[in-house]
Amino acid sequence: MTEPISLFQRLTATAEAGQLFLEPDAARMCSEACSKFIDSLVELSSITEDLVCRDAFGTLPSAQALGQKFDDKAIGPGGFAEVLQQHIDTVTRMKALFEAAGKAYVETDAETRARIAAAHPDR
Repeated sequence: MTEPISLFQRLTATAEAGQLFLEPDAARMCSEACSKFIDSLVELSSITEDLVCRDAFGTLPSAQALGQKFDDKAIGPGGFAEVLQQHIDTVTRMKALFEAAGKAYVETDAETRARIAAAHPDR
C-alpha cells in the first residue's frame, strides 16, 4: 500500500513546477531551521531506547505489566519513538518544500530577466 501524498509533497511538486515561490533568503532560513529541528528530533529519537523501563518496577507481574505499559509509550506502536519519526519525516518534507520554492523563485527571476533583456536589447 502506498502512502498518500502529504500536503508538503503536493506543495513541493507545485514549487518544482514553478507555481510556488519563496524569496531565496527566506527559503534558506526556513531550510536551515528545518535542518536544526531535524537534528534535534534525531537526537531525541536516538535516546528513546534509554526510556525502556520494564524492569524498573520490580519482578511482580503487576509491576512488569506497568513497566511494559511505559515501554509501549516510549518505543511501542504509536509511542514516542514513532511520533518522533513522523515529525522527522514531516519536517524533512517541509525542508524540501522550502528549497524547491526558493529554487523556483531564482529560476523564475532569471527567466524574467532574460526575457526583459531579449525584449529590450538596447537597455
